[in-house]
Amino acid sequence: MENTAKLANQSGFMKGLKDGLPIGLGYFPIALACGIMAAKVGIPFKFAELLSLLIYSGSGQVAAQNLYAGMESSILMYALTIFVMNCRYILFSVSIAQKFDKSMGVLQRIIFGFFNTDEIYVVAMKQQGELGAPYLFGIAVCPYLGFLIGNTAGVIFTNFLPKSIISALGIMIYAMFIALIIPPAKHSKPVAIVTLIALCMSFLMECIPAIKSNLGPGITIIICAVVTATIGAIVFPVKQEADVDEGGTVNE
Repeated sequence: MENTAKLANQSGFMKGLKDGLPIGLGYFPIALACGIMAAKVGIPFKFAELLSLLIYSGSGQVAAQNLYAGMESSILMYALTIFVMNCRYILFSVSIAQKFDKSMGVLQRIIFGFFNTDEIYVVAMKQQGELGAPYLFGIAVCPYLGFLIGNTAGVIFTNFLPKSIISALGIMIYAMFIALIIPPAKHSKPVAIVTLIALCMSFLMECIPAIKSNLGPGITIIICAVVTATIGAIVFPVKQEADVDEGGTVNE
């Protein structure tokens, strides 16, 4: 049975394509909102398309758009902000690499690292056996196309749809972040507290004139992300404890 699962994942491009289709459909409206927001802040069409090709992340797109709206011109600031917003993917990549088929080369691993996302990581990690390149690249196709097409459609539609509809669609990206935050915050006190700290920090940094006039949006994002993540790691560390019963059996 295990060998069958291993072979299926090693040669399963079509299986990966099928598993990635729902993710791609889910990415389309998110990317549509990113494209609309890019057009609203005045990003040229070609530059917006370049962003969608190179920044395969909704949060990264929003961060880059906010920097552009704030007249940020430093490439280093863009790179640093996006890195901080998406450094969780380092952990995802280290984790999923443990399931890679040993025949996967370095170049294949690097390419898949670009296409790896939260949802792809979760779906791929649920597969039994080792993960081969055909399955991994198959699961990456639809999500990336959904994200790219959604961005393009958002930028184009902004030039044709009425302003009232564009304004309504413009809040989709914020609704997405709320939808991502509220469910885990309702079931986890640490998540709720850390989220509240981040909101308070962002609000204060936006309202204090001395901070707002001296710090750009990129620095503000980085400070909020790093400080809240550090507080969360210190106050709410992840405990990995094993309970030992009276018989000496370890219960993880």
